[in-house]
This record gives sequence, C-alpha cells and structure tokens, in this order.
Amino acid sequence: MVSDSRSKAMVLVVDDDAVARELVAHLLRAGGYDVTAVPNGERALLILCQQGDEIDWLVCKVDLPGLVCGFILKDEYERLHPDRPALLIASPDPARTSPAHAVFIPPAAPVRVLEALQGLTSPDAPRVVPFPSAKAA
Repeated sequence: MVSDSRSKAMVLVVDDDAVARELVAHLLRAGGYDVTAVPNGERALLILCQQGDEIDWLVCKVDLPGLVCGFILKDEYERLHPDRPALLIASPDPARTSPAHAVFIPPAAPVRVLEALQGLTSPDAPRVVPFPSAKAA
C-alpha cells in the first residue's frame, strides 16, 4: 500500500471547511499518516492527476463548492486505486450515493475518519466498513 521509499501512508483530505479540514488532518497525522489537505475539489483533482500514485487514501467531503464534487474525486481515485475505497464525508442518501468503493463518514465526526482508515489499513481489516448507525453515534 505504501511505496518502499515512504514509511507512512499518504492521505489526501479535501474539505472546504478550514476547521474541519485541519481537525481531520491533525487527527490523521497523530494517527501516523502523512497528510495533504486542500480546500477544494479542483485542487484535489489536480493532485490526483499529477501525483495519484503517491496518494494512498482519499478522504473528502461530498458537497464541495465549484465544479469538482467528492463523487468526481472518488471516481478518479477509484481509477488509480481500484482495490481501495474512498472515505466520503456525507450523510448517506440512497438517491444520490453510490456505495461501491466508498465508506461514508458522517459530517462532524472527524474521529470516525481515523477509525475507518485504521480499520481499512489493518492487516485483518474487513472489506466493508459499515456506516455507523444512529444508535452507535
């Protein structure tokens, strides 16, 4: 998952809310990941296109301002890493979401991003991480 020249997995975090973006980035760094955090989908898409092989995981908000939303980023990430899901920050809505190759993290739950990523990167990780129910929240 991580290239031989790097010791930590690189996570691309995309969120237009500066506080939420920095909180997730801080938690991931504390959890042992390298992080690149950007405020919009256009910048994230550029990074994925230019440095996609260096990005191990994508964590992004679905609803982003501008032309590039989280689903577009998920599709580009999936093209680069067909064996890994993207972590999408959004409430699941069956009418608009495609659950394939995505793990949905509820908004305002940054610790769940770290928990989900740790679950996915552990050697005995399940292939599907369930969305936390309202009872568990």
